[in-house]
Amino acid sequence: MKIIAHFILLAVLFSTPLASQAAEPALIYWNSEAGKILRARIPANADYWQLSPWFAEQINQTYCAVASAITVLNSMPIKKPVDPVYAPNAYFTQSNYFTPEVVKVISPQTVLAQGMTRDEMVQTLLRQGVKATSIAGDSIDDKALRALLQKALLDDGQFVMVNYLRTAVGQEGGGHWSVLAAYDAQSDSVLILDVAKYMYAPVWVRISTLQKAIATVDSTSNKARGLVVVSQ
Repeated sequence: MKIIAHFILLAVLFSTPLASQAAEPALIYWNSEAGKILRARIPANADYWQLSPWFAEQINQTYCAVASAITVLNSMPIKKPVDPVYAPNAYFTQSNYFTPEVVKVISPQTVLAQGMTRDEMVQTLLRQGVKATSIAGDSIDDKALRALLQKALLDDGQFVMVNYLRTAVGQEGGGHWSVLAAYDAQSDSVLILDVAKYMYAPVWVRISTLQKAIATVDSTSNKARGLVVVSQ
């Protein structure tokens, strides 16, 4: 009887951490075996197919917001500025994003020093001639977030940028901006196109995990991080 009781105790001890881990699955990266399965299920009308040709890598370690913004803007059928580097071709870059009107909101030097808040992101996008709606991460629960992304991440003229805390999704780093590209119903996860390509590949993150990560507080604004939805 003592031997049986001993094995029962061991089973309980070892099953408890496994159960807690199973409740919050690991991130699924683009090139993993699980990632290959998920990417094969990306719908034909997902934002991914519009975003991927224009997917920009941030040119320094604090321009994640700018890289995310130009990825979205270059994906949209809107008038684009001409950067002298690519003249006469019109194309948003991480330099020409800072128009005189944008600089009134935030300067390149400030972004270089501390990045961009959710409110600053919205204000700079509005000055690029698009519509931008801000959603605080602590104002939306899992159910509402899922419903929003199921609609917005399809080819409906809307694009979604996400501001989240990396450590809250299981990565190294602090606050970060990137672009959401697709929703997978079977795994209840969204695809983040990480503009810090030198750090992380695109990754699938569960809705519940993402919600916690966008509800964290940005130390610059003292407000919750969250989402910015962009349209014409």
